[in-house]
Formats: sequence, structure tokens, C-alpha cells
Amino acid sequence: MVDMLTPRSPRWPILGTALMVGSVSFAIGFIGPVLVSDSNLGPLLGIFITGPLGLLAGVLAGIILSARQQGQPTLKRELRWLAGAWAGALFFTWASTIVGIGWVAIGAQLAVVSCAGSLFYGFSAKLPAWARRSRPFILIGAALTLLSSIYPPLDPASVGDARYAFFLDPRFDASKNVPE
Repeated sequence: MVDMLTPRSPRWPILGTALMVGSVSFAIGFIGPVLVSDSNLGPLLGIFITGPLGLLAGVLAGIILSARQQGQPTLKRELRWLAGAWAGALFFTWASTIVGIGWVAIGAQLAVVSCAGSLFYGFSAKLPAWARRSRPFILIGAALTLLSSIYPPLDPASVGDARYAFFLDPRFDASKNVPE
């Protein structure tokens, strides 16, 4: 019997999983609104939300599946993919601030941090020595980055005495409150 959680290609398990999950989620987000909605903007869901998030979920699942493979001495490839996934999640968070899908972007960052925690502590024997020594600092830095996305710093000159605000604060809504 074939184990469904084992990637089929030992050479490209992360990329294969990412492309598979990303293309399925893109297709659902692109074709689904076409079938159920009369709006011509429906496919944008697949292009801007479900496609990128599916690709990120596929990368994170591929990282964990690749780390589970036997005979791998270290997790160097997985750490490089994790760094790329983190950069992609931060870019998605930055881009989503324009259209206001904050919870989804925060969820993407949280998924990367939880994947990093599973990789750092679930497969610590396979980690390179530098990653094993610095994993608490990496996770603390990732958590602080996530926290600064949830509570971004404010310019005290323009807001008053508030130094931070929740990212869903109505004062950030540019559709109603246009700065001078």
C-alpha cells in the first residue's frame, strides 16, 4: 500500500507539493466564483487570495513532508524553502494591507511560524548545528514580526500619543478616512 503522506518525487518534494496544492486552490478560487457568481470580478479570488495562499500551504506541507523523508542528513533545503515561504508570507501581508484582507495575511504568517516551530523542534536531530543553536532566537524574531503586523507602530506626530494600534482599527480604513 502506498503511503499518501510520502512525496512521490524524492528530488522535488517541496516544489511538487506546492504546485499541486497551489494549482488546486487557484482553480477552486478561479472557477468557483465563475460558476456561482454573476460578477466578472469573481476570478480575482483565485488570482489574489486562494492561489497564493494555496501555494504557501503547499510549500509548508512540502517542507514537513520532505523533513519526514528517511536518509536525509540535514534539513538545509527545507530551511531555505522556509525562509522563502516566510518572505512570501511577509510580501502577502504587505500586499494585503492595500485591499484589507488582514486576517488572511496574519493567518499566512502564523502558518509559517507554526511550520518553523514544527521543523525546529520536531526534527531537531536533522537540523544543522547553527540552526539548532539559534532556533529560539529565530522563532522569537518571527513572533515579534507577527506581533508587529498585528499591532503596527504609528507615527506619533499624526495620531497623537498612541504608539501602536490594532491592524483592524477603523482609523486605518482608507476608504472612509482619507489622510490630508
